[in-house]
Amino acid sequence: MVINTLKCKNCPVKSCAASVLEDGELELMSNNVSEAQFGKGEALFKENILNSHITYIQSGLVKIHMNAAEGKDYIIKLVKAPAYLGLATIFGDRVNNYSATALVPTTACFIDIDTFKRLIHKNGGFAFEIIADISRNELLDYKRFAIQSHKQTPGRIAGVILYFAEKVYQDNCFELPLSRNEIAELIGISRESVTRALMNLKKDGIIDIDKHHVHILRMDSLQKIDKVG
Repeated sequence: MVINTLKCKNCPVKSCAASVLEDGELELMSNNVSEAQFGKGEALFKENILNSHITYIQSGLVKIHMNAAEGKDYIIKLVKAPAYLGLATIFGDRVNNYSATALVPTTACFIDIDTFKRLIHKNGGFAFEIIADISRNELLDYKRFAIQSHKQTPGRIAGVILYFAEKVYQDNCFELPLSRNEIAELIGISRESVTRALMNLKKDGIIDIDKHHVHILRMDSLQKIDKVG
């Protein structure tokens, strides 16, 4: 992890919320924020640790995960930059209820939580954008869980592949940043089921996969499997 100082006013990936702050407020944020770079597999923050900062990922991709029964890990969701993490804990539990780990090289800003609260109280536009962000994420989470609960294994696997192709890389060829175990944790099936489903897609000529390298050969077929579940 590499830590740097920065000026929020000149940030090229400023959030919608930060964009409505006045110069003096941006200076206040700059004096109470640090930037850090994380390699693949490094934790941005960990579960059950006191949360003293709001995290804003400028670039990269992280998994949000928590410990479940019998010490098993459960991936709640994947978050692509730019995005805030930990907004739900601003006025709630000050202890992190989950961990965030980089899946690819990731750059994140850590904003002092008391400074963040001060800006919410002081600037109505900033508060509005933060509430809007929380609301959008909540609705997306509801939709994702509802859709996934009605899918069989092939549909869940197809959905994961399409997420990376369409939302993360915008390319039909990419390096899958998740292990087979992590895919299983994300979509709630066994590792063996993940491997079997991927091999079936390869056997049917829908994708070509070699370890972590994925090439979608028949996008229309993959989209159909994702849709019908």
